[in-house]
Amino acid sequence: MKKKISVGLILLIIIFITGNVYAVLKCNINLATEKAEYNKGDVFTVDVNISNIESERGVISCGGTLEYDKDSLKLEKIEGVNGWETPGIGTSYNETNGKFVTTRNELGKIDETILKLTFTVNKGGKQSSVITLKDVTLADGTSLVKINETNKNITIKQGTQNPNPQPGDSDINNNPKPGNVSNTSNDLNTSDGSISKKDNTITDKIMPKTGGKSLTIVILIGILIIMSFVSLVKIKMINKQ
Repeated sequence: MKKKISVGLILLIIIFITGNVYAVLKCNINLATEKAEYNKGDVFTVDVNISNIESERGVISCGGTLEYDKDSLKLEKIEGVNGWETPGIGTSYNETNGKFVTTRNELGKIDETILKLTFTVNKGGKQSSVITLKDVTLADGTSLVKINETNKNITIKQGTQNPNPQPGDSDINNNPKPGNVSNTSNDLNTSDGSISKKDNTITDKIMPKTGGKSLTIVILIGILIIMSFVSLVKIKMINKQ
């Protein structure tokens, strides 16, 4: 009996400790820039900030996935600041899938920038570009906190919707090229006419015409067939007698 009680107490202690491990650490993470609008060729920095840390120990590591529009932006460098190490390309930063990990020299509890991301706006940049950190995980050495995603929208002045427009494509405001409006209208009218014809054909097949004269003739023919059948039966019966 004592053994059972001891085992039960041990399990309760383990559950209690485990529950505390995943309930202690809380914090926020966000991306910040000096401004939201840039010209083609501009170089700008995105700060990765942590704030509102709730932990008895403090934060010591951070990992996640960096995503951005590579047609519009070029990542020049990623560097750790305020005691956070710089993710090494090929080791703690994977250029192919954007996964990174960085650690701090010692535990920290204050709001601070942990990474600086330096980008250059490409000449073929689109009007709107998004920089995203996803699947972010921070740790204090004993517990973890997961943050699904944080985004930063960047507007590029005179950016294009299509970096490599082809002849005949619409412009960035999605306005049709001159001379195509009337053709488009004619195509729509032709399409509408075709649809109407198809609808009428389907209607004709599903709903046959039922004029008054046709119905009367069908009924009379049916009566005559029944009368003829009855007459034949009677004649056969008479012949048997």
